[in-house]
Amino acid sequence: MAGAEFCAPMTALHGHVQYLLDRADYVFMPFYLEKKPAEKNVRRQFCYYTQFSSSLVSNLSTPGTKRILMPLVNYLYNPIYTKVQLYNILKPVINHDIRYFDVSKAYDRALEFKKSCLSRLKETYKKESLSADDIHVVFIGRPYSILPASMNSGIPGIFASQGIKAFYQDMLSYTREDVEAIEPLCNELPWHYASEILNAAEVVAKTDRAYPVYVTSFKCSPDSFAVEYFKKLMESHEKPYLILQMDEHSSSVGYETRIEAAVRSFRNHYSAHSADRKKTPVIYAPALIPAKKNHFIHKTLLIPNWDNIGMPLIVANLKSEGIDARLLEETGTSIQKSLRLNSGQCIPLNIIAQEFIDYVENHDLEPANTVLWIMATTLACNLRMFPHHIKNILDSHGRGMSEAEIYTGSMSFSDLSIKLPINSYFAYMFGGLVRKMGCKIRPYEMEKGKTDKAINKSIGVLTDSFLGNRSKESAVAEVVSYFKDIDVRNEARPKIAIFGDLYVRDNEVMNQDLIHFIEDNGGEVITTPFSSFLKMISGQYFRKWFIEGQYLNVLSTKTFFATATMLEKTYYKYFERVLKEPDPEYDESPEKILSEYNIRVENTGESMDNILKIYYIKKHYPDVALFVQTSPAFCCPSLITEAMAKKIEKKTGTPVVCITYDGTGGNKNDIIIPYLKYLKYKRPAPASSILPCRLP
Repeated sequence: MAGAEFCAPMTALHGHVQYLLDRADYVFMPFYLEKKPAEKNVRRQFCYYTQFSSSLVSNLSTPGTKRILMPLVNYLYNPIYTKVQLYNILKPVINHDIRYFDVSKAYDRALEFKKSCLSRLKETYKKESLSADDIHVVFIGRPYSILPASMNSGIPGIFASQGIKAFYQDMLSYTREDVEAIEPLCNELPWHYASEILNAAEVVAKTDRAYPVYVTSFKCSPDSFAVEYFKKLMESHEKPYLILQMDEHSSSVGYETRIEAAVRSFRNHYSAHSADRKKTPVIYAPALIPAKKNHFIHKTLLIPNWDNIGMPLIVANLKSEGIDARLLEETGTSIQKSLRLNSGQCIPLNIIAQEFIDYVENHDLEPANTVLWIMATTLACNLRMFPHHIKNILDSHGRGMSEAEIYTGSMSFSDLSIKLPINSYFAYMFGGLVRKMGCKIRPYEMEKGKTDKAINKSIGVLTDSFLGNRSKESAVAEVVSYFKDIDVRNEARPKIAIFGDLYVRDNEVMNQDLIHFIEDNGGEVITTPFSSFLKMISGQYFRKWFIEGQYLNVLSTKTFFATATMLEKTYYKYFERVLKEPDPEYDESPEKILSEYNIRVENTGESMDNILKIYYIKKHYPDVALFVQTSPAFCCPSLITEAMAKKIEKKTGTPVVCITYDGTGGNKNDIIIPYLKYLKYKRPAPASSILPCRLP
């Protein structure tokens, strides 16, 4: 029903909505994107699944009926906006007259009621916990995992049967000063509940007779980080804890033994410490202290390698500015080694960490003089936590790796030099168009391997131009000449479009050489240069940044794109000689495109980006026969897109195959073969016989 393997709460949500649709006229399923924080420069987003949950469950309703009501109720807007949203969504479905004033008053009363209930809960905890001589537990985790009886597998009742009082984290009272020690860590976390969980854990750790029980769900991406920090926090306080992981197959039987053991541990700890109530200073583990340092003067800057054509050009561009930049070395061995570092995080995080360690050690670099570059982001997926978590991995590795640093910056590298952005754009553009020319020519080459040789020569020529040793225009002209000299045959093949995760889609090691695999099985691949992708999504992000008040960012980025679009014409005319297609336009309304999938303009992330990419691929290549989505294991945006696959197929008329690469080996690409064989069988043979020809 869910369309992908989500966490248990997300899977259950689909069941709840379907149940209600069978019994009610409407289902109220609002968008929860982000809590507006009191602090500046801090994001408190709901998890990525939550942000897209309304969009996904809307697929359960009969198309055109609009039975699922989806107002936006949690974002950065003023409360008046929320009230207007509620009024507009309720007015058409309520049988009697309703005024905006009525909705506004009801909303305010609801908030006041919630506030009063929370206040009573906090008073209850104070009264019950202080009046008891025995220990008690505080459940820590997301309310939708702990509070519903349908989700908690009777865990609260198991504690009650053993005479242990149980409370929930919302019942705790604390001030900002009580949790100031972990405030820097919480500010690193982009997620609302993850920060609330760690704050509650800090309070419980300091509270006599209170012991934390962290209830999490299998495949909960934010918890894959928060659980690790929770453990370190409890260890710093030298306090025992219990972690229980739920899934849709859980039952109370499996938890009883663990809970009994935990209760004994809690009581033993309290008995051992009850005689000596003297508080010793808490020494927090390094994992709880953010350690980003955004400088790397006179140090080596290592760049993750997710594109074997474009990223060498990026590195050359950085070197032209006097930066000792180098590209990490991606291998199947490094990917497999990285899995031992994974505890549920998106696996590119662990791969990058492992490859950084391998590069430093293999090239005899001094860790203290080495810096890892990571993309800065405000998205609700795992990317925001890459810098902090990778630093923890390096610290745990030893051998001086704790001295290495992490640098977070923009993909344009504008934070390093004002000269870098425009050439970074051209690096992405040239690399993407070289790959695109290769996909256009290689399936039809008369001399096998000649296209790959042309690509390898092209990387060297273009690298030389980005180092400043020759003009870019002459380099592009030479590169294009390599492809024009390749003899090709006249043959019809189905077009296969690749889209998906940034780290996987152009990474021939991670995606197991997907392009060659498709070509070897009879297809022609459509790829999208990263520069084109940026133009696709720019309009959507301009609007989002404007909503968020990032006016300078909007202005500067719009100016940059205007300049880049004008200058790229100088180079695209050469690539067009091989591609035989004009530079595509991406001028459709993002709001209109996304609304077809019930995605709001306030949404963000790769799931939204994928929908825009699919739309434009279908627009510019209406004969595309198959979409192939490439994903790393434990990637939230990829799962959201996978869950939309049926709707994508219905809207575009083109099937979607989703491939997840988990780093364990085995040919994941084999799943495409039946589609390719069917398409080859279905496609009529060309009218003319195969004849050698050369591009004019």
